[in-house]
Amino acid sequence: MQMVEGSKVTDYFSNRYKINQIKMWSGDNFMFVGKYEVDTTTSYRFGVGKFKLKGNLYTEIIKYHFDPAYEGQSNKIWLEIKNDTLMHIFPVNDVGEPNKTRHWVEKYVRLQ
Repeated sequence: MQMVEGSKVTDYFSNRYKINQIKMWSGDNFMFVGKYEVDTTTSYRFGVGKFKLKGNLYTEIIKYHFDPAYEGQSNKIWLEIKNDTLMHIFPVNDVGEPNKTRHWVEKYVRLQ
């Protein structure tokens, strides 16, 4: 995962970070759960809700989230699938352009 703030990019796939996360979809529902380890600190993250997909523009309507501030919110995401890899860029506007001030890039690889 990367966070892009203006011209600064923080790469969370460095040796300092160990991230294991899975995301699943069924019907119009999504869920994710993950374990994040940074140095000696471990945290667990999760989210559940409904989604809509129109082309590459994906919108999550969040029901439960590890950060309660996200509950009840919508998150617009740009999805790109290439072979066994899903790129997940957010937040984006109504045409899929990332927020230039700050956005995140997540990469998911299909489990074999």
